[in-house]
Amino acid sequence: MSVPHRIPGLFLMALCHVVVIYHMLERRYSRGKFVLLSCLYVTSFVCMGAYTYMVSGITATFSYLGVAVCLFLFFCIVSKECLPKKSFLFLTYFGLFSIIDNSLKLMVTLLLPHLPALAGYYLVNVLRTAALLLILALYKRFAAPVMQSLADIKKGRWWNLALIALLFYLLQAAITILLYVENTISDTYLLFIFITISLVMCAVYAVVFSNISYMKKDAETELIRQNAVHFSSRLSVLQNAEEANRRLRHDMRHHIETIAEYAKSEDHSAILAYIGEYRSEISDAAVKEYSLNRTINSILTVYGGKAAENGIDFSVQCNTAKDLKMREIDIIALLGNLLENALHGCLESGKEKLSIEIHIRQQDSRLIILCNNTCPDHLILSDSLPAGKSIGISSILSVCRKYHGNLDYKIENETCSVCAVLNL
Repeated sequence: MSVPHRIPGLFLMALCHVVVIYHMLERRYSRGKFVLLSCLYVTSFVCMGAYTYMVSGITATFSYLGVAVCLFLFFCIVSKECLPKKSFLFLTYFGLFSIIDNSLKLMVTLLLPHLPALAGYYLVNVLRTAALLLILALYKRFAAPVMQSLADIKKGRWWNLALIALLFYLLQAAITILLYVENTISDTYLLFIFITISLVMCAVYAVVFSNISYMKKDAETELIRQNAVHFSSRLSVLQNAEEANRRLRHDMRHHIETIAEYAKSEDHSAILAYIGEYRSEISDAAVKEYSLNRTINSILTVYGGKAAENGIDFSVQCNTAKDLKMREIDIIALLGNLLENALHGCLESGKEKLSIEIHIRQQDSRLIILCNNTCPDHLILSDSLPAGKSIGISSILSVCRKYHGNLDYKIENETCSVCAVLNL
């Protein structure tokens, strides 16, 4: 079969890769730029694939590896994920691609030995594409929410998973190379080896995804820990407020006697000044109610107290319903980490005037949170996120992804502005 006859099949294969990547990964670029990069990738893939069919021996082997490297680079360029995570996703996808590709080629060879080479080539292409799109649909339905809910905080674990995926990919790649080298090994024996490796791979991947499940549980445990910390802080604030109110009630008799003495001497200005001072003291002792939502109000109360302790102006505008279609631990992971980072940003800035402004509003089925805070001069953004993002930012980003929203950072006039939009 001539190389020109294979080019439409190569194009279909490359297009399948692009569709899978578009839906599998958290994209770094806009849709337009992604399409442009995809066109460059498809062109490179078709050229390298055609060259692979033209050569043989060791040259074909290196050319095949070049095709794999080309796809991995495309993964890296268009994805926002951390390197170990996207390495694991790439190796898993390409290993799965190899399983489907090899199995279909062996089945067509054994079951349809008289089928023309060109017809067999395109039959494998069409069936493989259909199988991959079906698996992609299942991934988006069941696995994607779990993968997206994991913040990029366990890079060591992702590297371990990537190494496991690499091992099986190399085994599948070896079978692929044997398929291209004719008369090296019988198809029946090759199919036996392939089935054995695939079964072992499925067993190991069962362990892998069990590990991923534990990673998700670890992430949720951390959120529960944050929940406990915030409500513990909230309890401390309430206890302090109750102690202040108890003291005010105890001193009430002395306040009344003082006002009575001023009244006897008809010193009205002193009475008004004393009452104003007493009213201010009562206001300071009261616990502010920022939101109808209990969880949001608790977080704002805690960080309002922390801001006051550190001399930071704390301003809140909040308009939300009493009940939100969000889990409490997700609200805490988002808003708690947002305010924690804002508090640290103020303290690290070294500036004289420190402030935190938080605006929260519910608009139709969306929750919009805007946080402005004084920030240090050395804060640098990369792809609309702080460079070398912390665990807190990863948690915020994870919640935004879970609710199909977005997160955007901006720095202007010594102020860091964070906008989080979630679809409830």
